[in-house]
Amino acid sequence: MVLDAGVEPSREVVFLLGALAEPTGAALATAGLIERERRQADELRQVGETQASSNRVLAATIVRLNSHGQIRDSLVAAAGASNGEAQIVEALSAITRRSVVLQDSFGNQRAFIGVGDSPAPSNLYALVTNLSAALLMLNAGWRSTRIQSGREMLGVIGIYDPDDVRSDDDRFAVDYASAMIAVELAHDRRVAEVEIRLGRDLADDLVTGADVVDALARAEALHFDLSRSQRVVLVSWEDLTPNHVDIGGALRRVLATMRVPALISRRPGIVLAVVADCDISNLYDMMSSTVSSPRGTIGVGGRCTTAELARSFAEATTALNVRVRSHPAYGLSSHDDLGLLRILNSSDGGVELGLYLDKWLGELVRHDRDHHSELVHTLTVYLDSGGNYDRTADGLMVHRSTLRYRLRRIREVTGRDLTDPDSRLNLHIAVRARAALGVSPL
Repeated sequence: MVLDAGVEPSREVVFLLGALAEPTGAALATAGLIERERRQADELRQVGETQASSNRVLAATIVRLNSHGQIRDSLVAAAGASNGEAQIVEALSAITRRSVVLQDSFGNQRAFIGVGDSPAPSNLYALVTNLSAALLMLNAGWRSTRIQSGREMLGVIGIYDPDDVRSDDDRFAVDYASAMIAVELAHDRRVAEVEIRLGRDLADDLVTGADVVDALARAEALHFDLSRSQRVVLVSWEDLTPNHVDIGGALRRVLATMRVPALISRRPGIVLAVVADCDISNLYDMMSSTVSSPRGTIGVGGRCTTAELARSFAEATTALNVRVRSHPAYGLSSHDDLGLLRILNSSDGGVELGLYLDKWLGELVRHDRDHHSELVHTLTVYLDSGGNYDRTADGLMVHRSTLRYRLRRIREVTGRDLTDPDSRLNLHIAVRARAALGVSPL
């Protein structure tokens, strides 16, 4: 402390100034200490608050980790069950206390656990890949998570959360369950691919006359019972369906839905299936719905034993050829329903059949060949339509006058009366037999 004065102070003034300066300095020093202690106290309080916050975050992290650990343990235990997918879905529903569904990559339901009155959703896969207003409305309230292996989408897991209030634990549980199910689905797919390959090889061998004892052992490994009666089914569809679905895969799914055991293989342009002898009369309708196209043909061979599958394959081929050359060309034809066409005999090299076809259709076939006409096809559609002019004209997509002209030419070329029952019967047998053979033997 420095004091400045205009004149030198007296001794008394100096004494007085000293007496005042000493407690003033002490007071200032004390005030400085108090301020420093106050700042230190503030710093310590801030450190304490930071430490308390860190302790709270650490405690919350420990609680969250413990909770996540319990979720993992619960899901791992569920995955160890024989039906792991369903158990994982059930465990996830118990953890989140919500409805949970698992669907494959085609939108088919694999597992569903409902809580309350929430119904199972439909095709969440289509919803996450193509945002459709109709699907959004239909599946309102469902939150979807993709199940992937690398870039390949294996399915979808959905949780019913209309208010979107899932907790952190809920979201962790869904993500962890999705990862575990991805492992399950990827494994199932690899196993299925091996089974498909083995089934394809076995189907090929069966229709070409494989050793029965060896075939039985191979079929048993694939859980396919060859001790039952079998049939061969051939399926042909337009090359590119509207929804770009593989015909072999579609046939496999449809037969699985119908609960018809099958071994499936391929031929150029055709899918071959050896199926257990079951009712498959609605196979064409289900396939049409699955591939979103009616432009397909199915031929079904006769019932047979394992050793006779080559015969059933030949019968299915005949049935397919008959259907392809019939009107309409799309649909299912069974060899059991071919009637007179079942007795086609080529044991003599087709000589007798060739003579029969030449007698009834020879002139017409040669006329078509020489004049580039379609009289054989016109006759086939006319007879398949029961002689009905309107259906025949529609089937040929020609005017009635054009149809009348063609029918007159058919009468002139063949010399046959199309109103005569015997002529109509033999002509119909001839055109159907020609179709059954696939190519004309003339």
